[in-house]
Amino acid sequence: MPVNLAIVGFGSLGHAIAQGVVNAKVMEASAISVVDDAGPRGEASRTVARELGMQLASHDGIHNACAILLAVKPQSFPEVAASIGRVEREGALIISIMAGITIANIKAALGGNARVIRVMPNMPAAVGKAITAIASDADVTEADFAMVEKIFASIGKTVRVEERLFNAVTATSGSGPAFLFRFLESWEQAAEHIGLPKEIAQTLARETLFGAAELLRITGQTPHTLRAKVTSKGGTTAAGMTHLDKGLDAMIEQTLVAARDRGAELSQA
Repeated sequence: MPVNLAIVGFGSLGHAIAQGVVNAKVMEASAISVVDDAGPRGEASRTVARELGMQLASHDGIHNACAILLAVKPQSFPEVAASIGRVEREGALIISIMAGITIANIKAALGGNARVIRVMPNMPAAVGKAITAIASDADVTEADFAMVEKIFASIGKTVRVEERLFNAVTATSGSGPAFLFRFLESWEQAAEHIGLPKEIAQTLARETLFGAAELLRITGQTPHTLRAKVTSKGGTTAAGMTHLDKGLDAMIEQTLVAARDRGAELSQA
Protein backbone atom coordinates (compact mmCIF):
# COMPACT_ATOMS: atom_id res chain seq x y z
CA MET A 1 0.00 0.00 0.00
CA PRO A 2 1.55 3.37 -1.00
CA VAL A 3 2.18 5.77 1.87
CA ASN A 4 0.58 9.20 1.46
CA LEU A 5 1.64 10.61 4.83
CA ALA A 6 4.59 9.67 7.03
CA ILE A 7 4.41 10.96 10.60
CA VAL A 8 7.70 11.31 12.45
CA GLY A 9 6.82 11.50 16.14
CA PHE A 10 3.58 9.89 17.26
CA GLY A 11 2.90 11.76 20.48
CA SER A 12 -0.44 13.29 21.38
CA LEU A 13 -0.43 15.81 18.52
CA GLY A 14 0.83 13.38 15.88
CA HIS A 15 -1.81 10.91 17.02
CA ALA A 16 -4.57 13.56 16.94
CA ILE A 17 -3.64 14.58 13.39
CA ALA A 18 -3.55 10.97 12.17
CA GLN A 19 -6.88 10.20 13.82
CA GLY A 20 -8.45 13.34 12.38
CA VAL A 21 -7.25 12.53 8.86
CA VAL A 22 -8.70 9.01 9.08
CA ASN A 23 -11.98 10.10 10.68
CA ALA A 24 -12.49 12.77 8.02
CA LYS A 25 -11.73 10.19 5.31
CA VAL A 26 -8.88 12.30 3.92
CA MET A 27 -6.96 9.03 3.61
CA GLU A 28 -7.10 5.46 4.83
CA ALA A 29 -5.19 4.47 7.96
CA SER A 30 -3.13 2.07 5.86
CA ALA A 31 -1.84 5.04 3.82
CA ILE A 32 -0.22 6.53 6.94
CA SER A 33 3.24 5.49 8.10
CA VAL A 34 4.51 6.18 11.62
CA VAL A 35 8.07 6.62 12.85
CA ASP A 36 8.75 7.03 16.56
CA ASP A 37 11.60 6.71 19.05
CA ALA A 38 13.01 3.44 20.25
CA GLY A 39 12.32 2.53 23.85
CA PRO A 40 9.16 2.03 25.93
CA ARG A 41 7.45 5.30 24.99
CA GLY A 42 8.07 4.74 21.29
CA GLU A 43 6.91 1.15 21.54
CA ALA A 44 3.65 2.28 23.13
CA SER A 45 3.13 4.73 20.25
CA ARG A 46 3.90 2.07 17.66
CA THR A 47 1.41 -0.26 19.31
CA VAL A 48 -1.30 2.41 19.02
CA ALA A 49 -0.39 3.02 15.36
CA ARG A 50 -0.62 -0.69 14.57
CA GLU A 51 -3.97 -0.98 16.33
CA LEU A 52 -5.27 1.91 14.19
CA GLY A 53 -4.20 0.10 11.02
CA MET A 54 -1.24 2.33 10.20
CA GLN A 55 2.11 1.19 8.85
CA LEU A 56 5.41 1.40 10.74
CA ALA A 57 8.58 2.69 9.12
CA SER A 58 12.13 3.83 9.81
CA HIS A 59 13.47 7.34 9.16
CA ASP A 60 15.23 6.25 6.00
CA GLY A 61 12.19 4.37 4.73
CA ILE A 62 9.76 7.25 4.32
CA HIS A 63 11.11 9.05 1.26
CA ASN A 64 8.39 7.60 -0.97
CA ALA A 65 5.66 9.31 1.03
CA CYS A 66 3.80 12.23 -0.52
CA ALA A 67 4.35 14.21 2.68
CA ILE A 68 6.44 13.82 5.83
CA LEU A 69 5.01 15.39 8.98
CA LEU A 70 7.66 16.34 11.55
CA ALA A 71 5.73 16.10 14.82
CA VAL A 72 8.78 16.06 17.10
CA LYS A 73 10.11 18.45 19.72
CA PRO A 74 12.38 21.16 18.27
CA GLN A 75 15.37 19.94 20.25
CA SER A 76 15.03 16.52 18.58
CA PHE A 77 15.19 17.90 15.05
CA PRO A 78 18.97 17.71 14.40
CA GLU A 79 18.94 13.98 15.15
CA VAL A 80 15.76 13.41 13.15
CA ALA A 81 17.10 15.39 10.18
CA ALA A 82 20.30 13.36 10.18
CA SER A 83 18.26 10.14 10.18
CA ILE A 84 16.02 11.28 7.32
CA GLY A 85 18.87 12.59 5.19
CA ARG A 86 18.58 14.59 2.00
CA VAL A 87 15.13 15.39 0.61
CA GLU A 88 14.93 16.59 -2.99
CA ARG A 89 12.57 19.28 -4.28
CA GLU A 90 10.54 16.75 -6.21
CA GLY A 91 10.43 14.45 -3.19
CA ALA A 92 8.11 14.37 -0.20
CA LEU A 93 6.64 17.63 1.03
CA ILE A 94 7.97 18.39 4.52
CA ILE A 95 5.36 19.60 7.02
CA SER A 96 6.70 20.85 10.35
CA ILE A 97 4.84 21.53 13.58
CA MET A 98 8.07 22.37 15.42
CA ALA A 99 7.94 25.73 17.19
CA GLY A 100 10.83 28.09 16.60
CA ILE A 101 12.55 26.21 13.75
CA THR A 102 12.37 28.19 10.52
CA ILE A 103 11.74 26.91 7.03
CA ALA A 104 15.26 27.97 6.07
CA ASN A 105 16.76 25.92 8.90
CA ILE A 106 14.64 22.87 8.05
CA LYS A 107 15.62 23.05 4.38
CA ALA A 108 19.29 23.43 5.23
CA ALA A 109 19.20 20.41 7.54
CA LEU A 110 17.57 18.27 4.82
CA GLY A 111 20.00 19.13 2.03
CA GLY A 112 18.76 22.55 0.92
CA ASN A 113 16.17 21.56 -1.69
CA ALA A 114 13.14 20.27 0.24
CA ARG A 115 9.73 21.90 -0.10
CA VAL A 116 8.69 22.91 3.42
CA ILE A 117 5.47 24.09 5.01
CA ARG A 118 5.30 25.14 8.65
CA VAL A 119 2.10 24.64 10.60
CA MET A 120 1.13 25.58 14.14
CA PRO A 121 -1.91 23.67 15.43
CA ASN A 122 -2.87 23.81 19.08
CA MET A 123 -3.98 21.48 21.86
CA PRO A 124 -7.70 21.33 20.93
CA ALA A 125 -6.63 19.19 17.96
CA ALA A 126 -7.27 16.29 20.34
CA VAL A 127 -11.02 17.01 20.10
CA GLY A 128 -11.13 18.27 16.51
CA LYS A 129 -11.25 21.95 17.51
CA ALA A 130 -7.75 23.14 16.67
CA ILE A 131 -6.86 26.34 14.90
CA THR A 132 -3.84 25.78 12.65
CA ALA A 133 -1.72 28.51 11.08
CA ILE A 134 0.06 27.56 7.85
CA ALA A 135 3.08 29.21 6.20
CA SER A 136 5.51 28.28 3.43
CA ASP A 137 8.31 29.59 1.25
CA ALA A 138 8.28 30.29 -2.48
CA ASP A 139 9.07 26.69 -3.51
CA VAL A 140 5.74 25.35 -2.30
CA THR A 141 2.97 24.96 -4.87
CA GLU A 142 -0.72 25.71 -4.42
CA ALA A 143 -1.32 21.95 -4.63
CA ASP A 144 1.04 21.50 -1.65
CA PHE A 145 -0.87 24.14 0.29
CA ALA A 146 -4.20 22.55 -0.57
CA MET A 147 -3.02 19.14 0.65
CA VAL A 148 -1.83 20.57 3.97
CA GLU A 149 -5.04 22.54 4.46
CA LYS A 150 -7.04 19.38 3.83
CA ILE A 151 -5.01 17.46 6.42
CA PHE A 152 -5.36 20.12 9.11
CA ALA A 153 -8.98 20.94 8.34
CA SER A 154 -9.65 17.44 9.66
CA ILE A 155 -8.75 18.62 13.19
CA GLY A 156 -10.30 22.10 13.12
CA LYS A 157 -9.91 25.36 11.23
CA THR A 158 -6.91 26.70 9.28
CA VAL A 159 -5.52 30.12 8.42
CA ARG A 160 -2.63 31.11 6.15
CA VAL A 161 -0.04 33.54 7.53
CA GLU A 162 3.42 34.77 6.59
CA GLU A 163 6.23 32.87 8.29
CA ARG A 164 7.58 36.08 9.84
CA LEU A 165 4.43 36.08 12.01
CA PHE A 166 4.86 32.54 13.30
CA ASN A 167 6.32 33.49 16.67
CA ALA A 168 3.28 35.72 17.26
CA VAL A 169 1.01 32.87 16.13
CA THR A 170 2.71 30.49 18.57
CA ALA A 171 2.17 32.97 21.41
CA THR A 172 -1.46 33.64 20.51
CA SER A 173 -2.95 30.28 19.56
CA GLY A 174 -0.21 27.72 20.17
CA SER A 175 0.30 28.75 23.80
CA GLY A 176 -3.19 30.24 24.10
CA PRO A 177 -4.96 27.19 25.55
CA ALA A 178 -2.49 27.09 28.45
CA PHE A 179 -3.13 30.77 29.19
CA LEU A 180 -6.89 30.17 29.19
CA PHE A 181 -6.52 27.13 31.45
CA ARG A 182 -4.42 29.23 33.84
CA PHE A 183 -7.12 31.92 33.88
CA LEU A 184 -9.73 29.26 34.62
CA GLU A 185 -7.62 27.91 37.50
CA SER A 186 -7.60 31.39 39.07
CA TRP A 187 -11.33 31.81 38.42
CA GLU A 188 -12.15 28.55 40.19
CA GLN A 189 -9.86 29.35 43.13
CA ALA A 190 -11.39 32.81 43.50
CA ALA A 191 -14.89 31.33 43.46
CA GLU A 192 -13.87 29.04 46.32
CA HIS A 193 -12.35 31.96 48.23
CA ILE A 194 -15.64 33.87 48.12
CA GLY A 195 -17.47 30.93 49.67
CA LEU A 196 -18.44 28.36 47.03
CA PRO A 197 -17.72 24.66 47.54
CA LYS A 198 -14.93 23.43 45.23
CA GLU A 199 -17.15 21.24 43.02
CA ILE A 200 -19.73 24.00 42.59
CA ALA A 201 -17.01 26.58 41.85
CA GLN A 202 -15.56 24.34 39.14
CA THR A 203 -18.93 23.61 37.56
CA LEU A 204 -20.04 27.25 37.50
CA ALA A 205 -16.74 28.58 36.14
CA ARG A 206 -16.28 25.91 33.48
CA GLU A 207 -19.85 25.91 32.22
CA THR A 208 -19.77 29.70 32.08
CA LEU A 209 -16.62 29.49 29.93
CA PHE A 210 -18.16 26.85 27.63
CA GLY A 211 -21.40 28.78 27.25
CA ALA A 212 -19.70 32.12 26.61
CA ALA A 213 -17.44 30.58 23.95
CA GLU A 214 -20.43 29.00 22.22
CA LEU A 215 -22.35 32.28 22.36
CA LEU A 216 -19.40 34.05 20.75
CA ARG A 217 -19.17 31.40 18.03
CA ILE A 218 -22.86 31.17 17.19
CA THR A 219 -23.72 34.88 17.26
CA GLY A 220 -20.56 36.06 15.48
CA GLN A 221 -20.66 39.21 17.60
CA THR A 222 -17.50 40.80 18.95
CA PRO A 223 -16.34 40.18 22.52
CA HIS A 224 -16.80 43.92 23.16
CA THR A 225 -20.46 43.80 22.06
CA LEU A 226 -21.28 40.73 24.14
CA ARG A 227 -19.50 42.12 27.18
CA ALA A 228 -21.49 45.35 26.93
CA LYS A 229 -24.75 43.39 26.85
CA VAL A 230 -24.12 41.90 30.30
CA THR A 231 -22.51 44.96 31.89
CA SER A 232 -25.25 47.28 33.09
CA LYS A 233 -24.20 50.54 34.69
CA GLY A 234 -23.95 50.26 38.47
CA GLY A 235 -24.53 46.49 38.44
CA THR A 236 -22.49 43.58 39.76
CA THR A 237 -20.68 42.96 36.47
CA ALA A 238 -19.63 46.61 36.25
CA ALA A 239 -18.32 46.45 39.82
CA GLY A 240 -16.19 43.44 38.98
CA MET A 241 -15.02 44.99 35.71
CA THR A 242 -13.51 47.98 37.51
CA HIS A 243 -11.01 45.58 39.09
CA LEU A 244 -10.52 43.31 36.07
CA ASP A 245 -9.74 46.26 33.80
CA LYS A 246 -6.90 47.44 36.04
CA GLY A 247 -3.80 46.33 34.19
CA LEU A 248 -5.50 43.43 32.34
CA ASP A 249 -4.66 44.63 28.83
CA ALA A 250 -1.03 45.23 29.75
CA MET A 251 -0.76 41.86 31.49
CA ILE A 252 -2.16 39.96 28.49
CA GLU A 253 0.11 41.83 26.08
CA GLN A 254 3.17 41.16 28.24
CA THR A 255 2.23 37.47 28.37
CA LEU A 256 2.06 37.22 24.57
CA VAL A 257 5.23 39.26 24.10
CA ALA A 258 7.15 36.93 26.43
CA ALA A 259 5.92 33.86 24.55
CA ARG A 260 6.60 35.46 21.14
CA ASP A 261 10.10 36.51 22.10
CA ARG A 262 10.91 33.04 23.44
CA GLY A 263 9.92 31.67 20.04
CA ALA A 264 12.34 34.09 18.42
CA GLU A 265 15.10 32.94 20.77
CA LEU A 266 14.45 29.31 19.87
CA SER A 267 14.66 30.11 16.16
CA GLN A 268 18.13 31.56 16.69
CA ALA A 269 19.41 28.62 18.76
